[in-house]
Amino acid sequence: MAVKFISQVEPNGLGGWFIRLIDTLEESEVVCKDLDEYATNIEELGAEYGGEIEVEWIRDKALSPASIQELQEQMAIMQEKYQEEIDKINGKEDSYEFNPNN
Repeated sequence: MAVKFISQVEPNGLGGWFIRLIDTLEESEVVCKDLDEYATNIEELGAEYGGEIEVEWIRDKALSPASIQELQEQMAIMQEKYQEEIDKINGKEDSYEFNPNN
């Protein structure tokens, strides 16, 4: 069974945002000031559970539309980067299916 993590995005009071990463099993939390820090922390915390995690995203109602858009754009860039790495590992290049018979 997967361990549930809550990723709560909140305003930082300076016009930006941060992510409060909550481990619901250990009842502990880590504050991440950006997505790189978040990625490092979720990987480390998830490793404690063999990578068997479920992540629920919550955003604070006070979060500005600009902060939401910035976060979404940064997440899209990060997702693209990870997809490229996954494709390389799986023998895919430039998003096409590798077929050794062709």
